[in-house]
Amino acid sequence: MRLNRHAAGAITASALLLVGGGAALAAAGAGDRGTRCDQRLAKIAEKRGVSVEQLQADLKARLLARIDAAEKAGRISSERAATLRTRVSEGTLCAGRHHVRARIAVRGMLRAAADFLGLDREELRAQLPGNSLAGLAEKQGKSVSALEAAMIAPAKERLAKAVTNGTITQARADVALARLERAAERLATKVFPTS
Repeated sequence: MRLNRHAAGAITASALLLVGGGAALAAAGAGDRGTRCDQRLAKIAEKRGVSVEQLQADLKARLLARIDAAEKAGRISSERAATLRTRVSEGTLCAGRHHVRARIAVRGMLRAAADFLGLDREELRAQLPGNSLAGLAEKQGKSVSALEAAMIAPAKERLAKAVTNGTITQARADVALARLERAAERLATKVFPTS
């Protein structure tokens, strides 16, 4: 089956939507997101006249080809390309909601830590190998507790707004905040690998 570039783009966009956890699905609220993702995959596969397994294999092959092209063009490093290849090969298109949210939370905490330390992303990335966020804070004469508070401040603010809007209960916000505090503590003290 030969696809034109518009169809290929549509397939790639669908794959990225599914791999990324689907912002639309994340905003949809209640319901089993994994089941809905599986149903969407089945519908797409049916429309294309292939099995779900073949659709997933085709999408992964296209993503791997894009990674190869980006590496050859010099847009990404070979290390980044290897990481992405591993993610695509080992990942599923219907990633669990927990894993997607955890990655988003970690990225947000790292952004907040970089701001607290007065670094941009590249500077933080360059200084982390062999160090921890707590170690970087101490080198600057800043406390680890202030670092951890800064790391959860954006999420804490969003939780407070959600409680005010009636989106979640205070009890649920408290549980989420406690989890975030534990995650921030672990992330702050984690020594990042040198390779």
